[in-house]
Amino acid sequence: MIEVDDFKAFDANEVAEMLDLKYRTVTRYIQAGKIRARKIGKKYFVTEQDVKAFILAQSTNVDSGNRTNEMTESGDYEGQIRED
Repeated sequence: MIEVDDFKAFDANEVAEMLDLKYRTVTRYIQAGKIRARKIGKKYFVTEQDVKAFILAQSTNVDSGNRTNEMTESGDYEGQIRED
């Protein structure tokens, strides 16, 4: 981690550990523009704000409504996941 005053930046390995992802997945997300990063030398660095932005940009598959076992017109499942 790079820390200067109130600025924090994490390398791709640290981001992968924080998000419980593989290093290669994080680098692919960076290359695809899903995670904003800066390349310094041979390493990617992601700011704390960019990690937060990535987390907040992720959609959830949990619906707060009362629907269960519903399928959309495209055949995708929509509804709550139940554990029996």
